[in-house]
Amino acid sequence: RAKQYKSCEAVAALELSKTEKKNEPTAVLLEILGDCAQASQQYKRAISFYRRASLQHAVTGRPSMSEAKLRCKEAQCLSSLGSVVEASSVLEAISPQMKTLGMCMTLGHLYVASGRNTDAIRMFLDSLSLNPYVLEAIEWLAILGADRNVVVGVVETAMVAKSGTELDTSSSLPVVDIVSAHFLMHRHQSKLALDHFVQLEQEFPNNVFLLLKIALLQLHTSDDAGAERTFARIRQLDENNVECMDQYAQLFQRRNALGDLNRLAAELLEIDDKRPEAWVCLALYHEARSDHEKSLAFVEKAIALDQRHAFAHRLRGSILLADNRPEHACVAFFRANEIARDIASYEGLVEAYLAAEKYREAICTAKEAISLARGNPRAVALIGWAFAQASDSNQGMVVEGRDKAKRALRTALTLDPCAIRPLFALVDIYAQERDFEACTTLLKRGMEGTSESFSTGMHNHQDLLYAKLGEVHTLSAGYQEAMTCFHTAISLNPDCIEAQRGLDRLEKIVRGVDPNSNVPGDEIAEDSPSSPGASPDYSY
Repeated sequence: RAKQYKSCEAVAALELSKTEKKNEPTAVLLEILGDCAQASQQYKRAISFYRRASLQHAVTGRPSMSEAKLRCKEAQCLSSLGSVVEASSVLEAISPQMKTLGMCMTLGHLYVASGRNTDAIRMFLDSLSLNPYVLEAIEWLAILGADRNVVVGVVETAMVAKSGTELDTSSSLPVVDIVSAHFLMHRHQSKLALDHFVQLEQEFPNNVFLLLKIALLQLHTSDDAGAERTFARIRQLDENNVECMDQYAQLFQRRNALGDLNRLAAELLEIDDKRPEAWVCLALYHEARSDHEKSLAFVEKAIALDQRHAFAHRLRGSILLADNRPEHACVAFFRANEIARDIASYEGLVEAYLAAEKYREAICTAKEAISLARGNPRAVALIGWAFAQASDSNQGMVVEGRDKAKRALRTALTLDPCAIRPLFALVDIYAQERDFEACTTLLKRGMEGTSESFSTGMHNHQDLLYAKLGEVHTLSAGYQEAMTCFHTAISLNPDCIEAQRGLDRLEKIVRGVDPNSNVPGDEIAEDSPSSPGASPDYSY
Protein backbone atom coordinates (compact mmCIF):
# COMPACT_ATOMS: atom_id res chain seq x y z
CA ARG A 1 0.00 0.00 0.00
CA ALA A 2 2.91 2.36 0.72
CA LYS A 3 4.30 1.49 -2.74
CA GLN A 4 7.69 0.51 -1.33
CA TYR A 5 7.96 -2.30 -3.83
CA LYS A 6 11.64 -3.12 -3.42
CA SER A 7 11.34 -3.57 0.34
CA CYS A 8 8.03 -5.40 -0.08
CA GLU A 9 9.60 -7.79 -2.58
CA ALA A 10 12.53 -8.53 -0.27
CA VAL A 11 10.28 -9.22 2.74
CA ALA A 12 7.85 -11.35 0.66
CA ALA A 13 10.75 -13.38 -0.78
CA LEU A 14 12.06 -14.10 2.73
CA GLU A 15 8.58 -15.09 3.88
CA LEU A 16 8.16 -17.27 0.78
CA SER A 17 11.33 -19.22 1.59
CA LYS A 18 10.09 -19.85 5.12
CA THR A 19 6.59 -20.85 4.00
CA GLU A 20 7.85 -23.23 1.29
CA LYS A 21 10.10 -24.89 3.89
CA LYS A 22 7.01 -25.57 6.02
CA ASN A 23 5.17 -26.84 2.91
CA GLU A 24 2.36 -24.32 3.43
CA PRO A 25 0.28 -22.49 0.74
CA THR A 26 2.22 -19.66 -0.91
CA ALA A 27 -0.39 -18.20 -3.30
CA VAL A 28 -0.74 -14.92 -1.42
CA LEU A 29 3.02 -14.37 -1.25
CA LEU A 30 3.43 -15.21 -4.94
CA GLU A 31 0.73 -12.69 -5.80
CA ILE A 32 2.50 -10.00 -3.76
CA LEU A 33 5.77 -10.75 -5.57
CA GLY A 34 3.89 -10.55 -8.87
CA ASP A 35 2.43 -7.17 -7.91
CA CYS A 36 5.90 -5.85 -7.05
CA ALA A 37 7.31 -7.08 -10.36
CA GLN A 38 4.38 -5.58 -12.31
CA ALA A 39 4.76 -2.22 -10.55
CA SER A 40 8.44 -2.13 -11.56
CA GLN A 41 7.52 -3.13 -15.16
CA GLN A 42 9.13 -6.56 -14.91
CA TYR A 43 6.18 -8.08 -16.73
CA LYS A 44 7.57 -11.51 -17.63
CA ARG A 45 8.68 -12.04 -14.04
CA ALA A 46 5.26 -10.93 -12.79
CA ILE A 47 3.53 -13.38 -15.14
CA SER A 48 5.57 -16.28 -13.75
CA PHE A 49 4.57 -15.39 -10.17
CA TYR A 50 0.88 -15.01 -11.08
CA ARG A 51 0.84 -18.35 -12.90
CA ARG A 52 2.43 -20.17 -9.96
CA ALA A 53 -0.16 -18.61 -7.65
CA SER A 54 -3.01 -19.58 -10.05
CA LEU A 55 -1.84 -23.21 -10.07
CA GLN A 56 -2.31 -23.40 -6.32
CA HIS A 57 -5.88 -22.07 -6.60
CA ALA A 58 -6.60 -24.48 -9.48
CA VAL A 59 -5.78 -27.48 -7.25
CA THR A 60 -9.16 -27.10 -5.52
CA GLY A 61 -10.94 -27.73 -8.86
CA ARG A 62 -13.42 -24.92 -8.23
CA PRO A 63 -13.13 -21.47 -9.84
CA SER A 64 -12.57 -18.74 -7.31
CA MET A 65 -12.52 -14.97 -7.39
CA SER A 66 -8.89 -15.01 -6.24
CA GLU A 67 -7.92 -17.06 -9.28
CA ALA A 68 -9.93 -14.73 -11.55
CA LYS A 69 -8.08 -11.69 -10.18
CA LEU A 70 -4.74 -13.40 -10.76
CA ARG A 71 -5.71 -14.13 -14.36
CA CYS A 72 -6.68 -10.50 -14.85
CA LYS A 73 -3.29 -9.33 -13.58
CA GLU A 74 -1.56 -11.85 -15.84
CA ALA A 75 -3.54 -10.54 -18.81
CA GLN A 76 -2.56 -6.95 -17.99
CA CYS A 77 1.12 -7.95 -18.02
CA LEU A 78 0.74 -9.83 -21.30
CA SER A 79 -0.97 -6.80 -22.81
CA SER A 80 1.90 -4.56 -21.68
CA LEU A 81 4.27 -6.93 -23.49
CA GLY A 82 2.17 -6.67 -26.67
CA SER A 83 0.77 -10.21 -26.46
CA VAL A 84 -2.81 -9.11 -27.08
CA VAL A 85 -4.20 -12.45 -28.30
CA GLU A 86 -2.69 -14.41 -25.40
CA ALA A 87 -3.94 -11.81 -22.91
CA SER A 88 -7.45 -12.15 -24.37
CA SER A 89 -7.39 -15.95 -24.04
CA VAL A 90 -6.34 -15.68 -20.38
CA LEU A 91 -9.32 -13.45 -19.55
CA GLU A 92 -11.70 -15.55 -21.65
CA ALA A 93 -10.93 -18.50 -19.36
CA ILE A 94 -12.57 -16.66 -16.45
CA SER A 95 -16.15 -17.69 -15.74
CA PRO A 96 -18.67 -15.02 -16.94
CA GLN A 97 -20.20 -14.89 -13.46
CA MET A 98 -16.83 -13.89 -12.00
CA LYS A 99 -15.90 -11.19 -14.51
CA THR A 100 -15.73 -7.85 -12.73
CA LEU A 101 -16.20 -4.47 -14.38
CA GLY A 102 -12.44 -4.05 -14.69
CA MET A 103 -12.09 -7.46 -16.33
CA CYS A 104 -14.84 -6.72 -18.86
CA MET A 105 -13.33 -3.36 -19.77
CA THR A 106 -9.83 -4.83 -20.09
CA LEU A 107 -11.11 -7.62 -22.32
CA GLY A 108 -13.07 -5.09 -24.39
CA HIS A 109 -9.91 -3.04 -24.99
CA LEU A 110 -7.98 -6.19 -25.93
CA TYR A 111 -10.67 -7.14 -28.45
CA VAL A 112 -10.49 -3.64 -29.98
CA ALA A 113 -6.70 -3.92 -30.28
CA SER A 114 -7.01 -7.27 -32.06
CA GLY A 115 -9.82 -6.12 -34.38
CA ARG A 116 -12.55 -8.29 -32.80
CA ASN A 117 -15.13 -5.51 -32.80
CA THR A 118 -18.22 -7.69 -32.30
CA ASP A 119 -16.68 -9.28 -29.20
CA ALA A 120 -15.59 -5.84 -27.99
CA ILE A 121 -19.17 -4.55 -28.26
CA ARG A 122 -20.37 -7.52 -26.21
CA MET A 123 -17.80 -6.81 -23.48
CA PHE A 124 -18.57 -3.11 -23.29
CA LEU A 125 -22.30 -3.91 -23.05
CA ASP A 126 -21.48 -6.31 -20.20
CA SER A 127 -19.56 -3.47 -18.54
CA LEU A 128 -22.60 -1.20 -18.76
CA SER A 129 -24.83 -3.88 -17.34
CA LEU A 130 -22.53 -3.98 -14.30
CA ASN A 131 -22.33 -0.19 -14.03
CA PRO A 132 -24.38 2.13 -16.28
CA TYR A 133 -22.11 5.10 -15.52
CA VAL A 134 -19.06 3.72 -17.33
CA LEU A 135 -18.92 6.54 -19.87
CA GLU A 136 -15.81 5.12 -21.53
CA ALA A 137 -17.77 2.01 -22.47
CA ILE A 138 -20.53 4.20 -23.95
CA GLU A 139 -18.03 6.05 -26.13
CA TRP A 140 -16.42 2.84 -27.34
CA LEU A 141 -19.81 1.41 -28.24
CA ALA A 142 -20.50 4.53 -30.32
CA ILE A 143 -17.10 4.27 -32.01
CA LEU A 144 -17.60 0.57 -32.80
CA GLY A 145 -21.03 1.19 -34.34
CA ALA A 146 -23.19 -0.64 -31.81
CA ASP A 147 -26.98 -0.33 -31.96
CA ARG A 148 -27.93 2.81 -30.03
CA ASN A 149 -31.29 1.37 -28.91
CA VAL A 150 -29.57 -1.71 -27.48
CA VAL A 151 -27.12 0.47 -25.56
CA VAL A 152 -29.91 2.66 -24.17
CA GLY A 153 -31.84 -0.45 -23.16
CA VAL A 154 -28.86 -1.89 -21.27
CA VAL A 155 -28.21 1.46 -19.54
CA GLU A 156 -31.82 1.91 -18.43
CA THR A 157 -32.08 -1.69 -17.18
CA ALA A 158 -28.83 -1.35 -15.23
CA MET A 159 -29.92 1.97 -13.70
CA VAL A 160 -33.20 0.45 -12.52
CA ALA A 161 -31.34 -2.56 -11.08
CA LYS A 162 -28.87 -0.27 -9.32
CA SER A 163 -31.52 1.92 -7.71
CA GLY A 164 -34.00 -0.87 -7.06
CA THR A 165 -36.84 1.37 -8.24
CA GLU A 166 -38.22 2.74 -11.49
CA LEU A 167 -35.90 4.84 -13.62
CA ASP A 168 -35.91 8.45 -12.39
CA THR A 169 -34.22 10.55 -15.07
CA SER A 170 -34.64 13.78 -13.13
CA SER A 171 -32.42 12.82 -10.20
CA SER A 172 -29.65 10.89 -11.94
CA LEU A 173 -26.83 11.64 -14.35
CA PRO A 174 -28.38 11.99 -17.84
CA VAL A 175 -26.66 8.88 -19.18
CA VAL A 176 -29.17 8.42 -22.00
CA ASP A 177 -28.48 11.98 -23.22
CA ILE A 178 -24.75 11.24 -23.10
CA VAL A 179 -25.35 8.08 -25.15
CA SER A 180 -27.25 10.11 -27.76
CA ALA A 181 -24.53 12.76 -27.95
CA HIS A 182 -21.76 10.20 -28.44
CA PHE A 183 -23.66 8.27 -31.09
CA LEU A 184 -24.41 11.45 -33.05
CA MET A 185 -20.74 12.45 -32.82
CA HIS A 186 -19.37 9.13 -34.05
CA ARG A 187 -22.00 8.87 -36.78
CA HIS A 188 -20.61 12.18 -38.09
CA GLN A 189 -23.73 14.21 -37.38
CA SER A 190 -21.48 16.88 -35.96
CA LYS A 191 -23.92 19.78 -35.68
CA LEU A 192 -26.56 17.76 -33.85
CA ALA A 193 -23.91 16.25 -31.59
CA LEU A 194 -22.55 19.72 -30.83
CA ASP A 195 -26.02 20.90 -29.80
CA HIS A 196 -26.35 17.89 -27.45
CA PHE A 197 -22.97 18.45 -25.79
CA VAL A 198 -23.61 22.20 -25.44
CA GLN A 199 -26.88 21.44 -23.63
CA LEU A 200 -25.07 18.99 -21.34
CA GLU A 201 -22.36 21.57 -20.65
CA GLN A 202 -25.03 24.07 -19.62
CA GLU A 203 -26.29 21.55 -17.09
CA PHE A 204 -22.75 20.67 -15.95
CA PRO A 205 -20.78 23.91 -16.47
CA ASN A 206 -16.99 24.06 -16.64
CA ASN A 207 -16.77 20.32 -17.23
CA VAL A 208 -13.52 19.49 -19.04
CA PHE A 209 -14.83 16.16 -20.39
CA LEU A 210 -17.77 17.88 -22.11
CA LEU A 211 -15.72 20.87 -23.25
CA LEU A 212 -13.22 18.59 -24.98
CA LYS A 213 -16.04 17.03 -26.99
CA ILE A 214 -17.39 20.49 -27.85
CA ALA A 215 -13.95 21.66 -29.04
CA LEU A 216 -13.49 18.58 -31.25
CA LEU A 217 -16.95 19.02 -32.77
CA GLN A 218 -16.23 22.69 -33.44
CA LEU A 219 -13.16 21.53 -35.33
CA HIS A 220 -15.25 19.05 -37.31
CA THR A 221 -17.64 21.83 -38.30
CA SER A 222 -14.73 24.09 -39.37
CA ASP A 223 -15.33 26.54 -36.52
CA ASP A 224 -11.63 27.06 -35.78
CA ALA A 225 -12.16 30.28 -33.83
CA GLY A 226 -14.77 28.66 -31.58
CA ALA A 227 -12.60 25.57 -31.07
CA GLU A 228 -9.62 27.71 -30.07
CA ARG A 229 -11.71 29.60 -27.52
CA THR A 230 -13.00 26.32 -26.06
CA PHE A 231 -9.51 24.81 -25.84
CA ALA A 232 -8.24 27.99 -24.16
CA ARG A 233 -11.06 27.70 -21.62
CA ILE A 234 -10.09 24.06 -20.95
CA ARG A 235 -6.49 25.16 -20.30
CA GLN A 236 -7.78 27.75 -17.81
CA LEU A 237 -9.87 25.14 -16.00
CA ASP A 238 -7.19 22.44 -15.98
CA GLU A 239 -3.73 23.59 -17.01
CA ASN A 240 -2.35 20.06 -16.58
CA ASN A 241 -4.79 18.43 -18.97
CA VAL A 242 -2.94 16.81 -21.89
CA GLU A 243 -5.78 15.08 -23.74
CA CYS A 244 -6.50 16.57 -27.20
CA MET A 245 -4.00 19.39 -26.66
CA ASP A 246 -2.24 18.38 -29.88
CA GLN A 247 -5.40 19.32 -31.74
CA TYR A 248 -5.32 22.68 -29.95
CA ALA A 249 -1.73 23.02 -31.16
CA GLN A 250 -2.84 22.50 -34.74
CA LEU A 251 -5.00 25.60 -34.51
CA PHE A 252 -1.87 27.61 -33.64
CA GLN A 253 -0.09 26.06 -36.60
CA ARG A 254 -2.88 27.03 -38.98
CA ARG A 255 -2.66 30.70 -38.10
CA ASN A 256 1.15 30.59 -37.93
CA ALA A 257 1.27 31.40 -34.20
CA LEU A 258 4.66 29.74 -33.73
CA GLY A 259 5.30 31.37 -30.36
CA ASP A 260 2.08 29.99 -28.88
CA LEU A 261 2.75 26.61 -30.48
CA ASN A 262 6.28 26.40 -29.08
CA ARG A 263 5.07 27.46 -25.62
CA LEU A 264 2.32 24.83 -25.58
CA ALA A 265 4.74 22.08 -26.67
CA ALA A 266 7.15 23.00 -23.85
CA GLU A 267 4.35 23.01 -21.26
CA LEU A 268 3.01 19.62 -22.40
CA LEU A 269 6.49 18.08 -22.29
CA GLU A 270 6.89 19.34 -18.74
CA ILE A 271 3.52 17.88 -17.72
CA ASP A 272 4.02 14.42 -19.23
CA ASP A 273 6.64 13.48 -21.82
CA LYS A 274 5.35 9.89 -21.95
CA ARG A 275 2.16 10.96 -23.75
CA PRO A 276 2.08 11.42 -27.55
CA GLU A 277 0.41 14.85 -27.52
CA ALA A 278 3.54 16.80 -26.57
CA TRP A 279 5.59 15.19 -29.34
CA VAL A 280 2.83 15.83 -31.87
CA CYS A 281 2.99 19.52 -30.84
CA LEU A 282 6.72 19.54 -31.57
CA ALA A 283 6.07 17.87 -34.92
CA LEU A 284 3.52 20.58 -35.76
CA TYR A 285 5.99 23.30 -34.78
CA HIS A 286 8.72 21.99 -37.08
CA GLU A 287 6.24 21.30 -39.88
CA ALA A 288 5.15 24.92 -39.62
CA ARG A 289 8.79 25.80 -40.26
CA SER A 290 8.82 23.42 -43.27
CA ASP A 291 11.34 21.14 -41.57
CA HIS A 292 9.82 17.84 -42.70
CA GLU A 293 12.69 15.74 -41.38
CA LYS A 294 12.39 16.94 -37.78
CA SER A 295 8.59 16.96 -37.83
CA LEU A 296 8.56 13.36 -39.08
CA ALA A 297 10.99 12.29 -36.34
CA PHE A 298 8.83 13.82 -33.62
CA VAL A 299 5.56 12.39 -34.93
CA GLU A 300 7.14 8.94 -35.10
CA LYS A 301 8.20 9.38 -31.47
CA ALA A 302 4.55 10.10 -30.66
CA ILE A 303 3.41 6.97 -32.50
CA ALA A 304 6.02 4.88 -30.65
CA LEU A 305 4.49 6.05 -27.36
CA ASP A 306 0.93 5.26 -28.48
CA GLN A 307 0.46 3.28 -31.68
CA ARG A 308 -3.31 3.86 -31.59
CA HIS A 309 -3.09 7.67 -31.58
CA ALA A 310 -4.99 8.36 -34.80
CA PHE A 311 -4.17 12.07 -34.91
CA ALA A 312 -0.43 11.29 -34.97
CA HIS A 313 -0.90 8.91 -37.91
CA ARG A 314 -2.93 11.55 -39.79
CA LEU A 315 -0.27 14.16 -39.15
CA ARG A 316 2.40 11.74 -40.35
CA GLY A 317 0.41 11.31 -43.56
CA SER A 318 0.18 15.10 -44.01
CA ILE A 319 3.93 15.49 -43.48
CA LEU A 320 4.74 12.75 -45.99
CA LEU A 321 2.33 14.29 -48.47
CA ALA A 322 3.95 17.71 -48.06
CA ASP A 323 7.32 16.00 -48.59
CA ASN A 324 6.06 14.64 -51.94
CA ARG A 325 5.87 11.03 -50.74
CA PRO A 326 2.22 10.17 -51.54
CA GLU A 327 2.66 6.37 -51.50
CA HIS A 328 3.96 6.47 -47.92
CA ALA A 329 1.27 9.01 -47.01
CA CYS A 330 -1.41 6.55 -48.19
CA VAL A 331 -0.16 3.99 -45.64
CA ALA A 332 -0.22 6.54 -42.81
CA PHE A 333 -3.74 7.78 -43.60
CA PHE A 334 -4.97 4.19 -44.03
CA ARG A 335 -3.61 3.29 -40.59
CA ALA A 336 -5.27 6.39 -39.08
CA ASN A 337 -8.55 5.33 -40.65
CA GLU A 338 -8.21 1.82 -39.21
CA ILE A 339 -7.91 3.29 -35.72
CA ALA A 340 -10.62 5.94 -36.04
CA ARG A 341 -12.82 6.00 -39.13
CA ASP A 342 -13.50 9.67 -39.67
CA ILE A 343 -13.79 12.18 -42.49
CA ALA A 344 -10.37 13.73 -41.82
CA SER A 345 -8.64 10.39 -42.46
CA TYR A 346 -10.68 9.86 -45.62
CA GLU A 347 -9.78 13.35 -46.84
CA GLY A 348 -6.10 12.63 -46.37
CA LEU A 349 -6.35 9.24 -48.01
CA VAL A 350 -8.15 10.67 -51.05
CA GLU A 351 -5.56 13.45 -51.38
CA ALA A 352 -2.72 10.91 -51.13
CA TYR A 353 -4.29 8.67 -53.79
CA LEU A 354 -4.77 11.67 -56.10
CA ALA A 355 -1.16 12.77 -55.57
CA ALA A 356 -0.07 9.22 -56.42
CA GLU A 357 -2.30 9.36 -59.53
CA LYS A 358 -4.47 6.52 -58.24
CA TYR A 359 -7.72 8.14 -59.34
CA ARG A 360 -9.93 5.04 -59.18
CA GLU A 361 -8.87 4.39 -55.57
CA ALA A 362 -9.46 8.05 -54.71
CA ILE A 363 -13.04 8.00 -56.03
CA CYS A 364 -13.80 4.67 -54.33
CA THR A 365 -12.45 5.99 -51.03
CA ALA A 366 -14.54 9.16 -51.35
CA LYS A 367 -17.65 7.04 -51.98
CA GLU A 368 -16.81 4.96 -48.92
CA ALA A 369 -16.67 8.18 -46.87
CA ILE A 370 -20.19 9.06 -48.02
CA SER A 371 -21.47 5.61 -47.03
CA LEU A 372 -19.86 6.08 -43.60
CA ALA A 373 -21.26 9.57 -43.05
CA ARG A 374 -24.40 10.06 -45.11
CA GLY A 375 -25.44 13.68 -45.28
CA ASN A 376 -22.11 14.94 -43.98
CA PRO A 377 -21.11 17.98 -46.10
CA ARG A 378 -17.40 17.21 -45.86
CA ALA A 379 -17.96 13.69 -47.19
CA VAL A 380 -20.12 14.98 -50.05
CA ALA A 381 -17.54 17.66 -50.86
CA LEU A 382 -14.85 14.97 -50.90
CA ILE A 383 -16.47 13.00 -53.72
CA GLY A 384 -16.91 16.24 -55.68
CA TRP A 385 -13.28 17.13 -55.22
CA ALA A 386 -12.16 13.60 -56.21
CA PHE A 387 -14.25 13.76 -59.42
CA ALA A 388 -12.81 17.17 -60.25
CA GLN A 389 -9.19 16.04 -59.83
CA ALA A 390 -9.74 12.76 -61.67
CA SER A 391 -11.41 14.52 -64.60
CA ASP A 392 -8.45 16.91 -64.96
CA SER A 393 -6.15 13.91 -65.39
CA ASN A 394 -8.35 12.19 -67.98
CA GLN A 395 -9.14 14.34 -71.01
CA GLY A 396 -11.84 11.92 -72.09
CA MET A 397 -14.00 12.55 -69.04
CA VAL A 398 -13.30 16.24 -68.30
CA VAL A 399 -16.85 17.48 -68.94
CA GLU A 400 -18.61 14.54 -67.30
CA GLY A 401 -16.27 14.54 -64.29
CA ARG A 402 -16.57 18.27 -63.71
CA ASP A 403 -20.36 18.13 -63.97
CA LYS A 404 -20.43 15.40 -61.32
CA ALA A 405 -18.02 17.41 -59.19
CA LYS A 406 -20.14 20.56 -59.45
CA ARG A 407 -23.31 18.68 -58.44
CA ALA A 408 -21.60 17.13 -55.43
CA LEU A 409 -20.04 20.42 -54.30
CA ARG A 410 -23.33 22.30 -54.65
CA THR A 411 -25.01 19.59 -52.59
CA ALA A 412 -22.32 19.97 -49.92
CA LEU A 413 -22.93 23.72 -49.80
CA THR A 414 -26.68 23.13 -49.52
CA LEU A 415 -26.04 20.81 -46.55
CA ASP A 416 -23.69 23.29 -44.91
CA PRO A 417 -23.68 26.83 -46.36
CA CYS A 418 -20.80 27.67 -43.99
CA ALA A 419 -18.46 25.06 -45.47
CA ILE A 420 -15.48 26.76 -47.05
CA ARG A 421 -13.84 23.68 -48.59
CA PRO A 422 -16.59 22.86 -51.11
CA LEU A 423 -16.94 26.57 -51.91
CA PHE A 424 -13.26 26.89 -52.80
CA ALA A 425 -13.30 23.60 -54.72
CA LEU A 426 -16.27 24.85 -56.76
CA VAL A 427 -14.51 28.16 -57.38
CA ASP A 428 -11.42 26.28 -58.59
CA ILE A 429 -13.50 24.34 -61.13
CA TYR A 430 -15.05 27.53 -62.51
CA ALA A 431 -11.60 29.14 -62.60
CA GLN A 432 -10.27 26.25 -64.70
CA GLU A 433 -13.19 26.83 -67.08
CA ARG A 434 -12.26 30.56 -67.16
CA ASP A 435 -15.71 31.44 -65.81
CA PHE A 436 -14.39 34.16 -63.52
CA GLU A 437 -17.79 35.81 -63.18
CA ALA A 438 -19.18 32.67 -61.54
CA CYS A 439 -16.14 32.53 -59.22
CA THR A 440 -16.62 36.15 -58.19
CA THR A 441 -20.36 35.68 -57.61
CA LEU A 442 -19.81 32.65 -55.37
CA LEU A 443 -17.11 34.33 -53.27
CA LYS A 444 -18.99 37.63 -52.89
CA ARG A 445 -22.09 35.74 -51.87
CA GLY A 446 -20.02 34.09 -49.17
CA MET A 447 -18.53 37.37 -47.97
CA GLU A 448 -21.70 39.42 -47.93
CA GLY A 449 -24.05 36.74 -46.65
CA THR A 450 -26.76 38.10 -48.96
CA SER A 451 -27.84 34.68 -50.17
CA GLU A 452 -29.93 32.35 -48.10
CA SER A 453 -27.45 29.62 -49.00
CA PHE A 454 -24.59 31.35 -47.19
CA SER A 455 -25.14 32.07 -43.51
CA THR A 456 -23.14 34.25 -41.16
CA GLY A 457 -20.90 31.31 -40.27
CA MET A 458 -18.88 32.17 -43.36
CA HIS A 459 -17.59 35.31 -41.69
CA ASN A 460 -15.14 33.18 -39.69
CA HIS A 461 -13.16 32.89 -42.96
CA GLN A 462 -13.45 36.42 -44.31
CA ASP A 463 -9.67 36.75 -44.77
CA LEU A 464 -9.50 33.52 -46.78
CA LEU A 465 -12.49 34.54 -48.90
CA TYR A 466 -10.85 37.86 -49.79
CA ALA A 467 -7.56 36.10 -50.54
CA LYS A 468 -9.33 33.64 -52.82
CA LEU A 469 -11.14 36.48 -54.58
CA GLY A 470 -7.78 38.16 -55.06
CA GLU A 471 -6.47 34.99 -56.74
CA VAL A 472 -9.48 34.98 -59.08
CA HIS A 473 -8.92 38.65 -60.02
CA THR A 474 -5.24 37.87 -60.63
CA LEU A 475 -6.18 35.08 -63.04
CA SER A 476 -8.60 37.38 -64.87
CA ALA A 477 -5.95 40.15 -65.06
CA GLY A 478 -7.94 42.41 -62.72
CA TYR A 479 -4.76 43.43 -60.92
CA GLN A 480 -6.10 46.51 -59.14
CA GLU A 481 -9.09 44.56 -57.73
CA ALA A 482 -6.74 41.72 -56.75
CA MET A 483 -4.44 44.15 -54.91
CA THR A 484 -7.40 45.53 -52.96
CA CYS A 485 -8.61 42.05 -52.01
CA PHE A 486 -5.19 40.89 -50.78
CA HIS A 487 -4.72 44.04 -48.68
CA THR A 488 -8.22 43.62 -47.22
CA ALA A 489 -7.42 40.00 -46.29
CA ILE A 490 -4.18 41.05 -44.60
CA SER A 491 -5.94 43.83 -42.71
CA LEU A 492 -8.44 41.24 -41.41
CA ASN A 493 -5.68 38.75 -40.55
CA PRO A 494 -2.04 39.85 -40.77
CA ASP A 495 -0.99 36.17 -40.63
CA CYS A 496 -3.07 35.14 -43.66
CA ILE A 497 -0.52 33.16 -45.66
CA GLU A 498 -2.75 32.90 -48.76
CA ALA A 499 -3.01 36.69 -48.99
CA GLN A 500 0.75 37.13 -48.51
CA ARG A 501 1.52 34.58 -51.20
CA GLY A 502 -1.06 36.04 -53.57
CA LEU A 503 0.25 39.57 -53.06
CA ASP A 504 3.83 38.43 -53.63
CA ARG A 505 2.81 36.65 -56.83
CA LEU A 506 0.79 39.65 -58.03
CA GLU A 507 3.69 42.04 -57.49
CA LYS A 508 5.94 39.79 -59.63
CA ILE A 509 3.35 39.74 -62.42
CA VAL A 510 3.01 43.53 -62.34
CA ARG A 511 6.83 43.88 -62.49
CA GLY A 512 6.90 41.53 -65.49
CA VAL A 513 8.72 38.79 -63.54
CA ASP A 514 7.84 35.13 -63.84
CA PRO A 515 5.60 34.55 -60.74
CA ASN A 516 7.00 31.01 -60.39
CA SER A 517 10.62 32.17 -60.37
CA ASN A 518 12.72 31.67 -57.26
CA VAL A 519 13.63 35.29 -56.53
CA PRO A 520 13.60 37.27 -53.26
CA GLY A 521 10.07 37.33 -51.91
CA ASP A 522 9.48 33.61 -52.28
CA GLU A 523 10.37 33.00 -48.65
CA ILE A 524 6.74 33.41 -47.68
CA ALA A 525 5.71 30.52 -49.86
CA GLU A 526 8.62 28.35 -48.82
CA ASP A 527 8.92 28.94 -45.11
CA SER A 528 5.33 29.52 -44.05
CA PRO A 529 2.91 26.71 -43.23
CA SER A 530 -0.04 26.02 -45.43
CA SER A 531 -3.37 27.35 -44.29
CA PRO A 532 -6.65 25.46 -44.57
CA GLY A 533 -8.16 27.87 -47.03
CA ALA A 534 -6.84 26.59 -50.33
CA SER A 535 -6.93 22.87 -49.70
CA PRO A 536 -8.24 20.49 -47.06
CA ASP A 537 -6.35 19.93 -43.82
CA TYR A 538 -6.42 16.26 -42.83
CA SER A 539 -5.04 16.23 -39.31
CA TYR A 540 -8.20 16.85 -37.28
